[in-house]
Amino acid sequence: MNNFPYRRAIVTTAIVGALVGCESKNYAPVSQGPDTSADIVRPDSSWTLVWNDEFSGDAIDKSKWSHEVNCYGGGNNERQCYTKRKVNSFVEDGKLHIVARDYQFTGPSDPEGKSRHKATLPFTSARLRTMNKGDWKYGRFEVRAKLPFGQGTWPAIWMLPTDYVYGGWAASGEIDIVEAVNLKAPTDELGAEPGKEEARIHGTIHYGRGWPDNVSTAAEYHLPDDVNPADGFHTYSIEWEEGEMRWYIDDIHYATQRSDGWYSQYKEGGKWVTGPNDAPFNQRFHMILNLAIGGSWASNANEGGIDPDIFPQTMEVDYVRVYECSKDPVTGKGCATVSDDAQFVAGTPAPEIIIPGPDYATGPVFTLYEDSLDKHLRSKEYDPQFKVYTETKQVDGRGNVLAIKKTGDTGNFYFETPEVNMGEWMSGGDLVFDLLVEESAPNAGLMVKMDSGWPNTSDIDVALPPKGQWKQVRINVADLIENGNRFAPGAKANIESIKNIFVIEPTGPMVLNIDNVRFEK
Repeated sequence: MNNFPYRRAIVTTAIVGALVGCESKNYAPVSQGPDTSADIVRPDSSWTLVWNDEFSGDAIDKSKWSHEVNCYGGGNNERQCYTKRKVNSFVEDGKLHIVARDYQFTGPSDPEGKSRHKATLPFTSARLRTMNKGDWKYGRFEVRAKLPFGQGTWPAIWMLPTDYVYGGWAASGEIDIVEAVNLKAPTDELGAEPGKEEARIHGTIHYGRGWPDNVSTAAEYHLPDDVNPADGFHTYSIEWEEGEMRWYIDDIHYATQRSDGWYSQYKEGGKWVTGPNDAPFNQRFHMILNLAIGGSWASNANEGGIDPDIFPQTMEVDYVRVYECSKDPVTGKGCATVSDDAQFVAGTPAPEIIIPGPDYATGPVFTLYEDSLDKHLRSKEYDPQFKVYTETKQVDGRGNVLAIKKTGDTGNFYFETPEVNMGEWMSGGDLVFDLLVEESAPNAGLMVKMDSGWPNTSDIDVALPPKGQWKQVRINVADLIENGNRFAPGAKANIESIKNIFVIEPTGPMVLNIDNVRFEK
């Protein structure tokens, strides 16, 4: 659960050779089917309980929880207003109930709920946090909960930094203990049998630079014996120590990530720097419990949209417990609960901070990709439907090429550059690359773009070659820029301030390869 538009690319185990410098989401499926042999690993006895809420009273404990009240939409275009009304959150029968209802509501349009500007959204729900009432650096965090179901539901049990030491989201980090979307709707998992229900859970961390240059890394998991998380209570946990995080469900250790696969980069004295040690996950974080409706993930996955017939939907929470490692409270080390079967998630190491010299992006030839990506560039995906897949693969006679698979209608692949003036290419300059199309939907086309940040984008159509045949594509830069943005009439890229130097976007499902991407005069 993040606070800004979600940029997330999915890389399956079949394409783990991800692009060098990729700033997108790395995705590691942990199980391709029901796992009936998952090992239970019990927590070490050295974990000491330091904070908990058993929800044993008759009201939400305000000394431990605060409501967030707004109609902000979570920064993800979610469709709920968060309220503190008892119809949306209450304690009953020893459990916290967070209830999403089909009820139009009007409230502040900013995340802190202080703005005079109002927004009206079609659903209500609740979001509770422990900020400044429960804040922790390292520990074991357990939440026993029953998740809601239905198309459009997005429950989350997660953590955000209390102090934002390294800057705005996600430079200061985010820890998602568990998320799920659209449980029990027909799954859109690759290779799933028709009619199979959505049952995946996801554990994620967000890090890197401030949005939109953030990175995230995730693992997904199927419960043993095809159990659906919406059918009962399960215990979702993380263990967080200096330099390492581990994810669990019902004491099954299913994923591990270490600090050599995360980082924080931010400006200090006007210059980019990389945060120390295991930054950003070396500061205080607080817990958040919420149930979102719709948004950039849930509404673009599975069947799409929001099913109006599922409401009300409830996330029930039996307890929240926080433990400290008594062997070393300062680092959290010495109490690890480890299974050899857990998936190791490699993550994304900190990219080298490179300041372009005066010759960067100049002619007569400026090569973006030829066997590898130019060191100044980062490859990324815009993937709101989670249906863009990329890999580097070897091709005889060519070496490394970039393979892109898109299975939906929305999304693209692009090279991000340090902001650069490309004005010299407006006179006699061409954008050139080699293209091979393996498969395409009947009506799918192909666009190439350059942009300076939305809506300052220019795009142009590219004719598809016969399937299975390499073709050189040559686009006049001036023609591309002057073509403007077909989706925002009157807007076009500012050639003197290019941020995404090469964007390739199939307009429908397509599998394609690109190579030798360059500018020529």
